[in-house]
Amino acid sequence: MTISGALSESKWVRLVRKLATAQGRDKQQAFVVEGVRAVREAVSCGQTVVVLVDEAMCHQTGIVELVHTSAPVPVISVTTDIFRTLCDTKTPQGVLAVVRDIATSLDALLSRTPALVVVSAGLQDPGNMGTLIRLADAVGAAAFVALRGSVDIYNPKVVRATMGSLFHLPVCHDIDDNLLLNALLQGGYSIVAADAQGATEHFDREFRQPLAVIFGNEGSGLCSPWLEHALLVRIPMPGRAESLNVGVAAGVLLYEVLRQWRQTSPLPPCR
Repeated sequence: MTISGALSESKWVRLVRKLATAQGRDKQQAFVVEGVRAVREAVSCGQTVVVLVDEAMCHQTGIVELVHTSAPVPVISVTTDIFRTLCDTKTPQGVLAVVRDIATSLDALLSRTPALVVVSAGLQDPGNMGTLIRLADAVGAAAFVALRGSVDIYNPKVVRATMGSLFHLPVCHDIDDNLLLNALLQGGYSIVAADAQGATEHFDREFRQPLAVIFGNEGSGLCSPWLEHALLVRIPMPGRAESLNVGVAAGVLLYEVLRQWRQTSPLPPCR
């Protein structure tokens, strides 16, 4: 069922506009997702507040199916002109949703000692952050942590780059480095990071559970305290390239972890 009306439309439009900035998202404790697939994932996670659709596109098959499966979430139809001003994409798919902050606390995240925790320690590029979250989901990681100083995980470009994976695994963000480090050490975690100065190649290390894999800033890399406590492994590059994009490095390292663990278990061991 589609609900429309000037009063409700104005209320929700104002909310979406507030969520265009990190400050607004933090104050409202909510964020926006765009596109049929992403909104479908958001609705299924149970934290969606409202769905807005472009009235000119509301009869498209994907949107019609989404509307029918989104109950009891209210669905509001808005004019095309207004809808386009609410979107971060150049070619909107005609649907977006407002979602409550889905993050959990660090204590709750680590309470069951997840086998694999993937950590952003200062990633700044939204595409890299989204890719890392998507990779964490793909390899079966049971938790994702964005440390303070990382790009906002609810940045629209991050959300799009995750391709729905943001809703597939527990996440927490804006976490102090030392708080996470102490929690990992107390939990008995092995802490690993890819670094060009690593003493050994990642193929030569045995990755034991529970494991936290840390990825540092694209330009400056890892900082203290991670350099002091993480096992640094290097990814071999026999060619002339000086470095790998963080998304590529993450894929190489995380899939080596998965390969090793699957040798002892036919199923992903993380969730």
